[in-house]
Amino acid sequence: MPTYSEIRYESSDHVATLTWHRPEQRNALTPTMLGEAMQAVREAQGDDAVRVLVITGAGRAFCAGGDTKAMAEVIAGSGPVSPEREQVGQIQELQLLLRRFPKVLIAAVNGAAYGAGLDLACSADFRLAADTARFCEVYVRLGLAPGGGGAWLLPRLVGVTHALDLVLSGEPIDAAEAQRIGLVSRVVPAADLTSATREFAQRFVLSAPRSIQVAKRTLYRGLEMSLEASLDFIRPNIAALRQTEDHKEGLRALRERRRPRFEGR
Repeated sequence: MPTYSEIRYESSDHVATLTWHRPEQRNALTPTMLGEAMQAVREAQGDDAVRVLVITGAGRAFCAGGDTKAMAEVIAGSGPVSPEREQVGQIQELQLLLRRFPKVLIAAVNGAAYGAGLDLACSADFRLAADTARFCEVYVRLGLAPGGGGAWLLPRLVGVTHALDLVLSGEPIDAAEAQRIGLVSRVVPAADLTSATREFAQRFVLSAPRSIQVAKRTLYRGLEMSLEASLDFIRPNIAALRQTEDHKEGLRALRERRRPRFEGR
């Protein structure tokens, strides 16, 4: 298993957890942190035992976005700046990796999710929030604009008007408001976030892994397709799923009135 310095990665009972781990810096993103996160996501994707990936933060913040000290160093430098050095390229690469993640992805937002931290949380299928969490598209307050996918994802999650409010004002909102506008699925007391997220994740562990992958891919692609194209896309996938051992197990379990035991085959 790889050794990580700025994130933590662990897996048990079909649920893997990736934790941003720079608590003293409010988990601000660095090139090392982003590279390690991409490696961990790929590890979770390739591990058949993992059916759900949870992303959360150590300490009081989820992720404060880009490291402002690193941003200042970029400005102070001379000459062209590589996308990796200014982090945008890495953040976008991680965003695409998360968006294409074929298993269930949950963001457990334990504290501040600002800038790129919020953008990356938006890539999750579900966001659960501690009652102490705060959300902010801070870019315009720094003379920037959302570069990590937030401008594309937010309107699809909360609608154009709420997305414009968040992006153009740069003002933070609390967990209750995030739930009201549909940005988060649930809000729980901060002390209960880990257990509540674990309980929430177990709902998906019970589902057939290949069915999850096909259903998730169909749903997200369908957002950009016509109904006819979506139906054409799903038809051969349903035919393939009918040949799986998990489908046969699901039918057996239904007849025998028991919980199915899916193995991803």
